[in-house]
Amino acid sequence: MWMWIAFLGSTSALLLWMSYAQPFPEIGGRWAWLMLSLTGLLAMALSSPRATSPDLPVMIAGVMGGIGVMIGAFHDRRNRDVILAPFAGMWFVAATVSALADGWSTYNSTEQWVGFVLVTIVILLEVFLFWKGLIIGIQGISWSQAALRQLDRGLIDGERGAIAMFEKSWSVDDSWLDAMSHVALIRIHESQGNQTEAARHSEMLERLGGIEIVEKAWIEKIDSCLKRLSQPISEAE
Repeated sequence: MWMWIAFLGSTSALLLWMSYAQPFPEIGGRWAWLMLSLTGLLAMALSSPRATSPDLPVMIAGVMGGIGVMIGAFHDRRNRDVILAPFAGMWFVAATVSALADGWSTYNSTEQWVGFVLVTIVILLEVFLFWKGLIIGIQGISWSQAALRQLDRGLIDGERGAIAMFEKSWSVDDSWLDAMSHVALIRIHESQGNQTEAARHSEMLERLGGIEIVEKAWIEKIDSCLKRLSQPISEAE
């Protein structure tokens, strides 16, 4: 039981820590806190006068891992989160292997082969999730989406501000994404009176083809956010 508590607690804490490096940290963070809470309940259950079922950690890891993989894959397709699915996959793999290992001696030859194939598939799935999420990592468009959200909220400066996130939203393959980021940074720096940075991004934008290659809807969205943010200042004056 304590090994399960240590495993679930450490992986959940690591998920919480790594989620802060994501464009949308709340997705992995919520799951990490949920798993830490369940792990804490398991730890308290050990000191209960009633005996705790040894299968309880396996059930929690299996159910939460399976649901987490599905939700993580959904957010990964939306370019919002890339770490929830690999971590949930670890819980699911551990639960699957543990459940099959406990009853392995009672299985006949056919059941053992089925179990072996099942474990192999689950492990290969986890390898793919790990490669997809932690090796490929976060795509530039994810940072662009998060930066636009921060700009809409009025959070421009700082480590989690719109400027810092737009600075991370580059793509080697998609020059249109780079152009969108440069346009946003030009508009933001001009609104702050930082002409040096605005000129630097203007030069980079021209190398990509100029503002003509950027969708007007994107430019209008950036301008509307900045106009709304400057509105209280104008009224105060």
